[in-house]
Amino acid sequence: MLKLYVMMKTLARDERGATIVEYGVALTIVTAIAVATLTALGGDVNGQFTAAEGLM
Repeated sequence: MLKLYVMMKTLARDERGATIVEYGVALTIVTAIAVATLTALGGDVNGQFTAAEGLM
């Protein structure tokens, strides 16, 4: 019974799972910012290519 208690106490202090979750949240935020930026710039880039095509 003591072994089980010690093992559970050790697992309770283990923070590796929390670190993985934090990295996942950070990756999600960075991805959302990248998608928003590329979406905002997409229209401008498309307009530039359309203007360049009109010059030909």
